[in-house]
Amino acid sequence: MAMYVNNRNLALLLYKCCLLLVISALFNIEPPSLSPSGVSLSSRTLLGAEDAAKWYRFGNNKSAQEKYEEAIEYYNKAIAADPGFAHAWNNKGNVLSILKRYDEALECFGKVLEINPDDTHALSGRANVLTQLNRHDEALESINKALAIDPKHAYIWFNKANILVKVDRPDEALKAFDKAIDVNPGFVNAILGKASVLTALKKHYEALECYDMAIEIAGPEVIAAFYEKATLLNDLGRYEEALGHYDMVTQLEPEFADAWHEKVHILKKLGRDEEAQECLKEYREVSSNRH
Repeated sequence: MAMYVNNRNLALLLYKCCLLLVISALFNIEPPSLSPSGVSLSSRTLLGAEDAAKWYRFGNNKSAQEKYEEAIEYYNKAIAADPGFAHAWNNKGNVLSILKRYDEALECFGKVLEINPDDTHALSGRANVLTQLNRHDEALESINKALAIDPKHAYIWFNKANILVKVDRPDEALKAFDKAIDVNPGFVNAILGKASVLTALKKHYEALECYDMAIEIAGPEVIAAFYEKATLLNDLGRYEEALGHYDMVTQLEPEFADAWHEKVHILKKLGRDEEAQECLKEYREVSSNRH
């Protein structure tokens, strides 16, 4: 039997995955000039600005390497050199969010918004944290403010969609995913997010179209599309097609244990017991390597 995930667990899984994507995207902000908005040069020394920019770049590098504690140290140095450095406060908030230090993250985003109340990155990051704290009304208020300022920002629409998934408002989530895709038609994760919601709503054929679209855009780089499409095909009883997609997953990612497990079940349904036993061996080996 294919793996089944109930709507609530699907929503939580999708939200957690997408949250990491949104946060990682925010670290790709271009390095600021030596005079960020909201801070005049007269309030800072040139040496302090240069030091702050240097520490900020080091922090971003550590963030990209997932060395988050080290990243925080560098962001702290940047902030010490320039307390009005909004980008450093913002990215420190993003890292603290990843580390689930939500109260500290909120303080950082609050500092950014003191400097610039219309900073869409901080409003979006703040919305993520408020959602994790189950303060959903405040989260939506924050993300809606960001969109009122910048309605052409695909990642903010994507962020809103995932908040709506988390609070079990799938129809509104679909509209937000569509907005993200309208702004950026190649936004694969928004397409996958939409597909997952459509699957939960049992709009299977629309979901399959989304998976096909994601695969056409990203191909082998988007293993999740092959896996999720295979699971849906399996649920629909289209076993040969499902098997072909699970095969693609195990070729691209041989350590993907769940894909091997699902192949075992499908092969048994198709009466291909010898192949099923081979897949079972692979599944057990891969599973043992994870412990």
